[in-house]
Amino acid sequence: MNDYFIWNGVDCRTKGIHVSELPPITIPLERSKQTNVPGRPGSLTQLEGDDVYDDMILTATCFISDPAQIPAIAAWLKGSGTLTFANRTGGYYKARIANQIPFEKVLRGNPHCTFAVNFRCYPFWYQDNVADVTITTSGSTITNPGSVYSEPIITVTGSGDITLMVGTTIVELTDVSQSIVINSTLKEAYKGNTLMNDHMSGDFPVLKPGLNAISWTGTVTQVTVKPNWRYL
Repeated sequence: MNDYFIWNGVDCRTKGIHVSELPPITIPLERSKQTNVPGRPGSLTQLEGDDVYDDMILTATCFISDPAQIPAIAAWLKGSGTLTFANRTGGYYKARIANQIPFEKVLRGNPHCTFAVNFRCYPFWYQDNVADVTITTSGSTITNPGSVYSEPIITVTGSGDITLMVGTTIVELTDVSQSIVINSTLKEAYKGNTLMNDHMSGDFPVLKPGLNAISWTGTVTQVTVKPNWRYL
């Protein structure tokens, strides 16, 4: 049996867990509001926004042959973290354990116990081991291979006042000293452990699927992008 899951970097098989059923690859539900109009067939659909999706509950059905492993499994399967399934390798979900986990005996006198783990997953699957992209020429492009926009972490190396353009987003940076990090995932700007939000104005940039132009004005040596590609 080759099915497995990896929770926070630990393969379930190292805990004596065998997976009998993995969740299918699932597309999240787009968040919308349906409105019925009197005298009109069907309904009107109002989207909450572009690429706004609900969390997904993905369930792995498992069993163990040694009940002595239960305390260690219970200590491991909790909280939040990253999740990889055997049927979708090369990336991970951001997830949280979403249920109490009852261990049920298969048959009286049989040591095997079955249980199910429900993972509440953020709606996107993140590609693993993606190299940073370093840009030294203003006007260069970067291609997002994913199916939804990504929230990159961008390090601008330069000094003084800088205008950074990522796609259609313009970010104004003031009084930069050597470098500044623009973290679109956390919605923070910083240098080391020092917050630099007061040195930035404008929206945090995203990288839309397809080509994205990156350019700047001011004194910039390079722009380094940790792209955080993600997919439905």
